[in-house]
Amino acid sequence: MENTTEQQKTELLGMNLDYDGGQTLLEAIRWSKFLSIVAIAGIGLLILVFAIFGPIFAAGNGVESPYGAGMVWLVLGLFLLYLGAWVMAAIILLRFSQQTRRGIQYQDQALFNRGLKSLKTTFLILGIVSSLSLLATIITIIVNPT
Repeated sequence: MENTTEQQKTELLGMNLDYDGGQTLLEAIRWSKFLSIVAIAGIGLLILVFAIFGPIFAAGNGVESPYGAGMVWLVLGLFLLYLGAWVMAAIILLRFSQQTRRGIQYQDQALFNRGLKSLKTTFLILGIVSSLSLLATIITIIVNPT
């Protein structure tokens, strides 16, 4: 009885990966590695620009904000959280590419599955960040229609 449950658990889709599917997956893994490295480098450059121009923006160049200085710091803090979420997503995407490639290379099902879980986590993080960005855009349009 337990053997049947274990077999059903291991073969969820009841399919095997053929050569074309494997090549497509390996190409997707290469692209995910490239995109994660580019994202990490881009975020690093953005943080550098933020470090250089952030104090200038926070000072306000002598211009008084109608919302007060607290609002400027709130926006800067939210921006840093946003960047942090993107860094996490990029690192987890890189982990997906490494673990999945090694899982295929060494025929290690557990490693392959961990890689796929990393991909799921990446999509979860990007989905939350995208939803919050869309919500912020809608609120901005409603609050300040001009």
